[in-house]
Amino acid sequence: MAGAFSVLLALVATTVYCVTVNGQEASARRGPAAVTERYQAAAAERYQGAERDRLLRTLIAAEAAGLLAALLIGQGLSRRAIAPLGEALTRQRRFTADVSHELRTPLTRLHTRAQLVACRLRRGTDPALVMDDVDQLVSGTRQLGEVVEDLLLAAQLKQARGSFGPVDLAALAEELAAAEAARAREREVTIEVRRQDAGDHIVRGAQPALRRVISALLDNALGHTGAGGHVWMTLSGDPRTVQLTVRDDGVGLDPRDAERLFTRFVGGGNGDRRGFGLGLALAREVVDGHRGTITADGRPGAGAVFTVRLPAAGGGGDGRPPAG
Repeated sequence: MAGAFSVLLALVATTVYCVTVNGQEASARRGPAAVTERYQAAAAERYQGAERDRLLRTLIAAEAAGLLAALLIGQGLSRRAIAPLGEALTRQRRFTADVSHELRTPLTRLHTRAQLVACRLRRGTDPALVMDDVDQLVSGTRQLGEVVEDLLLAAQLKQARGSFGPVDLAALAEELAAAEAARAREREVTIEVRRQDAGDHIVRGAQPALRRVISALLDNALGHTGAGGHVWMTLSGDPRTVQLTVRDDGVGLDPRDAERLFTRFVGGGNGDRRGFGLGLALAREVVDGHRGTITADGRPGAGAVFTVRLPAAGGGGDGRPPAG
């Protein structure tokens, strides 16, 4: 009985030993694989974390860029929406300044003359003796009307650019020469319209504005040409450009003052009144608006010449003289 128990105890001990050894061997075999798995898991977790951080940074950058783009687009759209209003306000301020400057002097002159006429009539002066003052009043109102026309044309010039059509510059010159014929005869000045070629002198533009340009140039020439003098309006052109020159043999001008004549409210030097006010300044604005040019030249005592160049209708030119 004791022997059997001893054998059984030995078998149990042997079995426990074998199991322990086998477990240690299995653990020894699984050790490197477990370490590798843990390393791979840690590496995967670090990679996922880095990817999350990169994605977050990308989203933040995209959102910031979107906000910046929206801000810039909003500013651009608001400026485009406000620009017409700002331009209108600028035109209004300029028109108001022009009106106050241009109308002050002729209105004061008319008021003074009217007061003098009224005083003389109240004193019982023969009406025939005040006819000269009345004639001056009539002339003053005509000049005042011309100033108002200039101001309105200056204010409406940009709107007129959208309604350009064919304009016969030669026909306009002849029309205005006929309109000024009576005044020219009174001043004993001869007006002549010349065509240097047989072709058409058609430009694209706003006819009222171009009529005012020629009228201002003709008025300027008549105002500075004495009795027995001449004013020539000459038209020429090529397929790209139509040219109009207005030349007189009057008092002339200093070439150094040529550009000043086209400045608003600035007259020529040495007491010369050429260009004072809006007339020639407005003429330049109109010509510039028609993609053309206007220049002045002359000599003191030897007359003056004003040259207007405009693109011919369908010619594709820009009215500017060729380079060189």
